Amino acid sequence: MSEFVISGFYDEVSGDLNKQIALAKELGESYICPRVLNGKNIASYTAEEFVKDIKPALDANGIGFSSIGSPIGKIGIEDDKGFERQKKQLAELIKIAQSMRCGYIRVFSFFYGKNAPDAVQDKVFCRFKEFLEIAKGSGVKLMHENEKKVFGDTPERVLKLYNELKCEDLTLCFDASNYVQCGVMPLMAFDMLKDYTEYYHIKDCSEYKVEVPVGTGIGRYPEILAELKKRDYRGFLTLEPHTLKYSIMKPLVYLVPFMPLVLSNHYKAFRKIDRDMKVPYFKKISAKKVFVWQYERLKELLANA
Repeated sequence: MSEFVISGFYDEVSGDLNKQIALAKELGESYICPRVLNGKNIASYTAEEFVKDIKPALDANGIGFSSIGSPIGKIGIEDDKGFERQKKQLAELIKIAQSMRCGYIRVFSFFYGKNAPDAVQDKVFCRFKEFLEIAKGSGVKLMHENEKKVFGDTPERVLKLYNELKCEDLTLCFDASNYVQCGVMPLMAFDMLKDYTEYYHIKDCSEYKVEVPVGTGIGRYPEILAELKKRDYRGFLTLEPHTLKYSIMKPLVYLVPFMPLVLSNHYKAFRKIDRDMKVPYFKKISAKKVFVWQYERLKELLANA
C-alpha cells in the first residue's frame, strides 16, 4: 500500500453501485467505502446476497473496499431488539468483508440519549465486547468512529473505551468534522488519539457546524495531513464529505422566504462555500461536482503537506 490511499463514500453521489464504480474509476481510484449499494444499506445484505448481487460488478472493475461503512452501534444504548438485530448483521458483514479482503468495519459506541454518557459506560463496554467476540479471529477489525451523541463522541471517552477493551480486533477511525460538531478542537483530539488510530475520514466543518469542502473549514486538515506524512502513515483517507447537503439544500435555503433565518447556520456555511469555491449565488451544483471538489482539494492538501 502506498503512503496515502484515497477512498470514499461514493453513495454521496449516487446509491447506484455502477455509478459509484464509474466515478471511482474516473478519479483514478480503486477503493470505495460501501454504505448504500443499489439503494440498500450494506448491513441489510446477507453475505450470500452480497456475493451474488454486488461482488461480481466490483470484481469486474477491480474495485475493493477500504472499509465497510456500517451502522453497527448507531442505535440507542437501551435498544435491546436493535442490538440483537445488529449482532446478526455484524456476523454477515464480517463475511462480506472477508469476501472482499477488507480489513475494517466501521462501528459506533451507541447513542446515550438522555443519559449522562458515563452513566451508561458499563453497558456500552459490555455490548461492545459482544461485537468484538463476533469479530474475534476473523481477520477483520472493528473500527470505532467518533460520532455526535454516541458514548465515544469526545477523545477522552474514545480513549476510555479503547483502553477498557484493549483488543487486537479494535482500532480507531478519526473524523475531525464530527469533533468540531461536538465542540472539540480537532488537533487536540488528533494528538490524543494518533497513536491508536489506523484510519481517517476526510470531512471538514465550518464554525457554523455545517460541513464545507476539505481544507476550508476548521478541521485543521493541513496540519493533520502534514503530521501523518511525518509519521509515515500508510493507510486510507476516506472522503465522507457530507457536502451533499450543499447540493441538495442550497435552492431551498436561498430561495424559500425566511429560510436564511430559519436555517441560518446552513445559509452562512453555504455562502462560505460559494465564496471559497467561487460559485455564483443562484448556481446549483451537482452532487458529483461537490464530491469531485472534495477529491481535488484533498489531493492538493496532500501535495502541499
